[in-house]
Amino acid sequence: MDWLLTHLTSLQPSAVYNTLAGVLLLCGLGLPIPEDVSLISAGYLAHRGIVNVHTVFLVCFASVLGGDCIAFMLGRLFGSRLLDSHLAQRFFRPRKQIRVRAYFRKFGSKVIFIARFLPGLRFSVFLSAGTLRVRPSVFLTYDSLAALVSVPALVYLAWVFGEHIDHVVSWARRSEYGILVVVLLAAVWFAVKVMRKRRRKTA
Repeated sequence: MDWLLTHLTSLQPSAVYNTLAGVLLLCGLGLPIPEDVSLISAGYLAHRGIVNVHTVFLVCFASVLGGDCIAFMLGRLFGSRLLDSHLAQRFFRPRKQIRVRAYFRKFGSKVIFIARFLPGLRFSVFLSAGTLRVRPSVFLTYDSLAALVSVPALVYLAWVFGEHIDHVVSWARRSEYGILVVVLLAAVWFAVKVMRKRRRKTA
């Protein structure tokens, strides 16, 4: 993370936005740079007053969605031809393809939401969603909902607690599964509440 911050702090604000956008777009295509590092760096630069926190959040959010959508459209446009290519099989091995397809059979399109919190499967799931002909509107809905959890959580957390950035990084690396669990529990609670309300009306 230090090298990224060192580079970003040497840039003008407009160049910071462009650089973050480019890095996050590439992250969506499987670039081996943790997405959370870029998001935390964005929040930390806002903490230091180099960029505006709300502007950098919007840039990060749009770039995250853009990278995800590129991966999805690659799968949708090129399908099995892409998965059968030598390059794809080097990074997305047949066993992994089978496992991802099993997730879709078991959980349906909801796996798109879950994948945002699983860096090791994110690109594979989004690419597979395209090859499996998931509707673009469905993909964008699930991905946007998940990004509305992960992106602001990391950007604004680093902005607020910038003086303790090392702790923020440590927490983020341990908490991606934790965030997912919290979101799922909240969804279950909301669903139970709605069902109880409907039962009362029926009674």
